[in-house]
Amino acid sequence: MSDLDTAVYLIDETFVGLSGRDVKEALGAAFTALERHESKLPPSVLQSRNRRWTERRVRALWNREARRVDHYEIQDLTAVAVEEARLERQRLKARQGRIDALLAAAETRGDSEDSDAEGGRLRGMDLPRVGFTDADDRSDQSQGWGM
Repeated sequence: MSDLDTAVYLIDETFVGLSGRDVKEALGAAFTALERHESKLPPSVLQSRNRRWTERRVRALWNREARRVDHYEIQDLTAVAVEEARLERQRLKARQGRIDALLAAAETRGDSEDSDAEGGRLRGMDLPRVGFTDADDRSDQSQGWGM
């Protein structure tokens, strides 16, 4: 794998592929993260570099227009990928905590309204709506129509 392939892979896996964003928004997020990472570096390191990160440079890497990729660029992309993975892990742990709390609250209340008739799956904030709607024959439709 060439350096350019590695750079494109890191950008794709970190910002484009798994995030569900469009490419323009994802490349903007990549630039913002790289700029934030670069601002934390000591001045002596920044002076030894040929150039700083720009949106055009991120786009050139993504479009495979770059003639060369410097070692520090791969290092920065790797560091940003690791930081984004940490943030994603924190978000997933927080989401899991919310789901666990929601399930525990539903079990203690014994809610049957929010669960499916078949499997007892709970409809919550983070789960897709499965189960009955207002238009189902099992729900009360005698009031509230046309008012």
